[in-house]
Amino acid sequence: MGVVFRIIKRSALGIFALLVIMGILAVLYLESTLPSVDLLKDMRLKVPLKVYSNDGKLIGEFGEELRTPITLNQVPKGLINAVLATEDRRFYEHPGVDFRGLLRASVILLTNSHIKQGGSTITMQVARNFFLTRKKTFTRKLSEILLALKIEKELTKDEILELYLNKIYFGKRAYGVAAAAEVYYGTTVDKLTLDQVAMLAGLPQAPSNINPLHDPDAAYKRRKHVLERMLSYEFITDAQYKAAVDAPLPTKYHNRTVEFEAPYVAEMVRQDLYARYGEAIYALGYEVYTTIDSQQQAYANQALKRALLEYDQRHGYRKPKFHFKLSRHKTPEQEIENWSNELKEIPAYGRLLPGVVMKIKETQISVLLQDGRYIEIPWAGLSWARPQLKWPRVGASPKTAADVVRIGDVIYTEETPDQSWKMVQIPEVGGALVALEPDTGSILALVGGFDYNLSSFNRAVQAERQPGSNFKPFLYAAALAEGYTLASVISDSPVVYTDPVTGVTWRPHNDKFKSYGPTRMRASLMRSQNMVTIRLLQSVGLQKFIEYANNYGFNRKLPNFLSVALGAAELTPLEIANGYCTFANGGNRVKANLIKKIKDYQGNLIYEAPAPTSEPTIGPQIAFLITSALQDAIQGGTGRRAKQLGRKDLAGKTGSTNDWMDAWYSGYNRDVVVTAYVGFDEPRTLKEYGAIAALPMWMYFMEAALKDKPEHTLEPPPGIVSVKIDPVTGLLAREDQLDAIQEYFIENTVPQTTSAYSGSAESSAEGHGGRSGVEALF
Repeated sequence: MGVVFRIIKRSALGIFALLVIMGILAVLYLESTLPSVDLLKDMRLKVPLKVYSNDGKLIGEFGEELRTPITLNQVPKGLINAVLATEDRRFYEHPGVDFRGLLRASVILLTNSHIKQGGSTITMQVARNFFLTRKKTFTRKLSEILLALKIEKELTKDEILELYLNKIYFGKRAYGVAAAAEVYYGTTVDKLTLDQVAMLAGLPQAPSNINPLHDPDAAYKRRKHVLERMLSYEFITDAQYKAAVDAPLPTKYHNRTVEFEAPYVAEMVRQDLYARYGEAIYALGYEVYTTIDSQQQAYANQALKRALLEYDQRHGYRKPKFHFKLSRHKTPEQEIENWSNELKEIPAYGRLLPGVVMKIKETQISVLLQDGRYIEIPWAGLSWARPQLKWPRVGASPKTAADVVRIGDVIYTEETPDQSWKMVQIPEVGGALVALEPDTGSILALVGGFDYNLSSFNRAVQAERQPGSNFKPFLYAAALAEGYTLASVISDSPVVYTDPVTGVTWRPHNDKFKSYGPTRMRASLMRSQNMVTIRLLQSVGLQKFIEYANNYGFNRKLPNFLSVALGAAELTPLEIANGYCTFANGGNRVKANLIKKIKDYQGNLIYEAPAPTSEPTIGPQIAFLITSALQDAIQGGTGRRAKQLGRKDLAGKTGSTNDWMDAWYSGYNRDVVVTAYVGFDEPRTLKEYGAIAALPMWMYFMEAALKDKPEHTLEPPPGIVSVKIDPVTGLLAREDQLDAIQEYFIENTVPQTTSAYSGSAESSAEGHGGRSGVEALF
């Protein structure tokens, strides 16, 4: 027996020694495969792309992982205590591995016969989250232990804890405590209360299963556990525990705080950065600062929404998209629970809130909103709703509320400035508004549609549509460069053209087929006369004009036919506004720009846009003459509605295309250039001119943007002279001529002949500052 015992003992010792050697070799091997801690020091957390306005307000954020890196000294002591009490009470005492905890985990392993999570310190979790998989194997656990020991030798405890607090996952795409505070509570970490820090500290264990938005009961138990741990370690008092343990749980997801609405701008920036840097933009934490002025952007949003809603209401009420059926033998009040749940599935669009009609009186309706409020809509908020018939026809005005809606109809509502309510509908028509700084081309505001969630199509930069008469000022500027003057008289009689290649006949005409006869250029531009414009193009020459037009930055092929004079080219609102900057800034070409600088999340400058440059294009004299004529277009021409703004420093031009398919207005003063556009994405007639559909949008913006700003007097630049002319012939006025008017000329283009005409000038427009009898809006 003794011999057998010695053999067994020696064998056991040999096996033990072999296991020890194998274990040492395994450890050495695993150590050799561990990543360098230097990688951890230089590790870049995945931080989303953020887009800001020029004044530092958040516009948008892009990235799968919501994260805002913060330093340890920005984390409140209460949150640190909650994390330590829950995850690793001995964090500041052990060397990266809590061997007591490992022993407890080993006992559980032996008694349960399978691997369970346990014994992981904060350092081990950092090792796992940065370098290892979450697969539960002995090899991974051993690598985790070895890497934790290695990390502790290279980094301080505070550095490790800071990494953990920025890296750990809290559910709902929130990584790190700062993002978690925003997502669950809509606040920053420094404003978290005790119950809130306890909730967040408990989430990393199972961020999906114990999430308060997913399973409130499980979340309550987990938070209570955290508070009990904090109490047991004397991080909090009994009174604090009692106050926090039954506090309400978060009940809704908080989107990251976008400080104002500019989603079309944010998407433009995202596309630009993606073209530069690729997929990496979603994780590198770039912070992009744009040229957008947050206040101007707010004015642009309001102007576009108001104009499109007004256009939509002028063209009648469509049937409601949703109708809740009233169950048999039930009243609307008995359907409140069901209808309230159904209402939650219908999206709101900004200030436009969906609601269901609960009660109808003769001239008033009661509506239940998504949030449970009841509102009353008076007749003033319903009477607009003539039924929309076959487009663009509308029916008779309603006489009672029952002519408009039924019980169960889901309608959209909007609160009015006087705190009343009105019924509205989501416009089918699209639109855009662009505002630029004239001297630099910086985009101050840009809206690409009624609501980005309704349509992400950015009409400001993607809608290539014919600008119609909005394009005429570029041709008139070319004519001035070729020696014409604002006093030059051109025939407005009808013309017929046949294309020599295709044989197609073209019969352009003015609005309502009216002909004005011989007309001075100033009056023609003011009244937007087509026949004069076409004859000017013939005189300048088609190819020469296209060369002139390209000097404004229209870097696309313009149509090689006379219809280009009437705006047959397809251009975007941004391109048109960019071209008008040349008139507003005194004759220089600029390039529209949006991005000012790019920083990483640590504030290091990655990119800074060069200072905007301008290139002389038409000269200050021609820019002055065009501006003078376009000011007349507001004072007495197609844009005369803008006189309501009470400013004399505004210049602008309407634009309408064949069959009213598109409506434009572009105008400016010395501070800002603005283009407003209205049109359907699938082209169909608007049945309105630019002066009706687009000009109001421009006016709403300019009224707000220029409020309290001084007017800019249009001063003639050197080389411009003013002389009296005959309003009929455009020649120098006679000394005794009573109806003579002042006109501006470039010095070397002043007429050398005195008019011999002595007839009536009743139909002719007056000179600068004068008025005109205008009949057409085109």
